[in-house]
Amino acid sequence: MATDLELYRIFSAVAEAGSFSQGAARLFITQPAVSQAVRRLEAQLGARLFVRGRRGAVLTAEGELLYQHASAAMRLLASGEQKLRRVQNLEAGQLKLGAADTTTKELLLPYISAFHQLHPGVQLMVTNRTSLQLVECLKAGQLDLAIVNLPIEDEALSTRPIRIVHDIFVAGHAFPQLKQKTVTPGELAGYPLIMLENAANSRRYVDRFFAGQGVALAPEIELGAHELLSGFAAIGFGLACVVQEFCQKALKEETVFPVDLSPAIPPRAIGACWLRSVPLSEAAAELLRLLEENRRA
Repeated sequence: MATDLELYRIFSAVAEAGSFSQGAARLFITQPAVSQAVRRLEAQLGARLFVRGRRGAVLTAEGELLYQHASAAMRLLASGEQKLRRVQNLEAGQLKLGAADTTTKELLLPYISAFHQLHPGVQLMVTNRTSLQLVECLKAGQLDLAIVNLPIEDEALSTRPIRIVHDIFVAGHAFPQLKQKTVTPGELAGYPLIMLENAANSRRYVDRFFAGQGVALAPEIELGAHELLSGFAAIGFGLACVVQEFCQKALKEETVFPVDLSPAIPPRAIGACWLRSVPLSEAAAELLRLLEENRRA
């Protein structure tokens, strides 16, 4: 097999034009360069491909056989290049995005909508998992980009913060004594607690903060969905650890109120995460751009 694909491109151009000079004109190269390329291809294949005559360059039987396959290959390559350009221009392709349910609902939906309006030809596939599960999906090549609770400590991944959030505890009206009171981490740990399950990276962040205060948390209720936390607190099951920015409806309706914890849990970030060894696709980079524009706003 000839190792230089350019030889087949020149051969096909001459076959289609019916002459070496017209083939050269189509390719914007000189006729001697075309003649040399055809001779090289013939030498590599050990077959004569053209007969020159008054009518120009006529394919031999061997040349006709080769042209049938070469022209089909050229069309396939041209089609592939066209499709690649469409993907690069965000006119086609797909974006495999991962995020937790709550992050998708509370943070991403407006940006997913904006992305779809700007690039309707790009198919968006969303996988909902915990942050740590999404990291494994990234490493397995199942996702292009994941939006996770930071920090994520992994040398194989690149991360970029996109939204600062605050973890707080809220209580319902079963605990009126806490409305005007500041509590320490040790005092808070003595109340019945409602938290996300330990598989959640945000839960681990809160646990590490309390551990740094010399306090081990032992929640009575562990849930898999953030949106249920404030509901359980509202009906008196205990104090729930929530993301303040994602609990605005319950706080505004005053079904729960924030507990004044001192020292407060330090703010953390929700961020984008991707494989360090794999460049972001055009689609992933575009969604990240939309998210970062909001961060700068």
